[in-house]
Amino acid sequence: MSEKGLTRKEVLVGGVGAAAVLALGGTVKAFAGEGAILRPPGGQDEARLLGACIRCDRCRSACPLDVISVANGQGLINTRTPRLDFRIGYCNFCNLCIEACPTGALAAFDPDREWIGPAVIDYGECLAFNKAGGCRICVDECPYQAIYLNERQEPVVDLPKCNGCGYCEYICPSHKFRSFSGSRKRGINIEHSKEVRP
Repeated sequence: MSEKGLTRKEVLVGGVGAAAVLALGGTVKAFAGEGAILRPPGGQDEARLLGACIRCDRCRSACPLDVISVANGQGLINTRTPRLDFRIGYCNFCNLCIEACPTGALAAFDPDREWIGPAVIDYGECLAFNKAGGCRICVDECPYQAIYLNERQEPVVDLPKCNGCGYCEYICPSHKFRSFSGSRKRGINIEHSKEVRP
C-alpha cells in the first residue's frame, strides 16, 4: 500500500463496492444480514460507513489491540467491512483506526460523550448471578468505573459512564467456568444501540 494515497487496486475495490451498493438500491436490507454490527470508533453512522468504506483493511492493520476484525457471513453489503470482536481484544480509543482510514468512513469519536454501544449484563451467563460467591472482575477492572455492585452484590452498568470500550466483555471469565452451551455471549457484552449515550 502506498503511504501517499490509495493504490489503484483499493480505488477499484472501493468503486466496485460503491457500485454494488447503488445497484442494490431498495434491496440493501435483504443483503445486510441479521443483526447490527459493532463498528470501530467513528463508524457508528452505518449508512456513512457502508457508503465510504472501501474494505482496504487499513483500520484493522492499524489497531494495536487487534480488536478490529472483518464482517463475514453477516450479509453481502457488510462483507469485509470492519467490526469489533471483544472476545479477542478491546478498544482504548487511540484513534489510530480513524487516522488510518483513507475515505472518512471512520469519523472523529469522543469516548467521553459517545459510545460504541452499551455494556449489557447477560443474567444467564454472568457468574455473579449463577455461582456462589459471585464474580466482580468487570467491576474491579472497568477503566471508566462504569460498573458497580448493587446491595445484592450483583453488577450493574452505569450507562452514562459506559462508552462501549469492550474491556468488560474481553476479560469476562464466564466462558471459562461454564459448560459450553453454544452461546456466543459472555456474562457482559457490548451491544449495538441506536440510542444516544445518556
